[in-house]
Amino acid sequence: MPQLYGVAYDTGTNFATGQGSLSRTAWSTDAMLSEISLISDQLNANSVTVYGSDLDRLAATATAAVERDLHVWLQPRLVDRPQQEILDHLAEAARLAESLRRQGADINLTVGAAHLIFTPDIAPGDVYHERMANVYADAEHRLLTPTARVDMAEATPRLNEFLGKAASVVRGLFNDKISYSAALFEDVDWEPFDYVGLMYQYLRAPLSRQGHLDLVGGYRRWNKPILIAEFGTATYQGAEDKAFFFWDIVDRGQDVPVIVDGYARDESAQAAYHLKMFDTFEEAGVHGVAVSELIHPTHPHSDDPRLDLDTASMCIVKTIRDDFSDPASDYRWEPKESFHAIADYYAHVGFQAVVRR
Repeated sequence: MPQLYGVAYDTGTNFATGQGSLSRTAWSTDAMLSEISLISDQLNANSVTVYGSDLDRLAATATAAVERDLHVWLQPRLVDRPQQEILDHLAEAARLAESLRRQGADINLTVGAAHLIFTPDIAPGDVYHERMANVYADAEHRLLTPTARVDMAEATPRLNEFLGKAASVVRGLFNDKISYSAALFEDVDWEPFDYVGLMYQYLRAPLSRQGHLDLVGGYRRWNKPILIAEFGTATYQGAEDKAFFFWDIVDRGQDVPVIVDGYARDESAQAAYHLKMFDTFEEAGVHGVAVSELIHPTHPHSDDPRLDLDTASMCIVKTIRDDFSDPASDYRWEPKESFHAIADYYAHVGFQAVVRR
């Protein structure tokens, strides 16, 4: 069973969502504290991945998680900024992590995620949406338009050069183990890192159970603990079959995005996927696993199935805005079936850990 079991928590990342400069437009300390307590007290997690772009939010959230006795993966995430700015941002996060570590926090540092698409000058494309489209140039989807093709033989050395710099930056500032959250299409040199971290939602195509075991097992050659840094799928029947493109059921070509015809909300399908993958990851012998993700208010729930953007979301609680059309609106959340299924699984894992002591 995994030693670390948790969830990813976005504090606000500078993705181009069209709903503000950060992905968490509506943000308050009180709401964050409530959500971190939800992770520790009701989800039964022992770990949380705290990621985002705003260093003050990262600091406040990581501190709150530590106070709830959660292990923290701190992951600064800065998108479409010059590489040196990203490294400087990472250095500040490393100083934060070290400060918390010296105060007794159980904390590790991740040097970012999916840099091949989030960071400029590694793969072709001016912004991350273009780079993502170029990586998946042969795939069929509604949203992304390729502008070039990615030659991995050229991009991989640039990626690993950047990751080497990132590891060097944090090694001089943070005195504990580090990782990186790699998209599955990235051919990472894992030597600078203490853990292999996999962003498992980046699957190009659905796999059989044996296919998953083979995929995870392929990383054993690095002789390092393997983390499922993030995994998940959306909230409708058939999302698993779309692999990475589970999100591609929204028509954004009009003023109000809508779910396209042929897809119906199905919380039980999402929950079944999580439980199936937990079982598979256990067999694969991973060190840790984190569900993606707790909450994402850019995809609010609606009772109108056409407007219910949460259907296309991986989140395990649904966001209900006071004003559906306003991303800065106050909101409340309600647990989805996946939340309850994951909470039961994590409680079981925690109980088994106590029994083995």
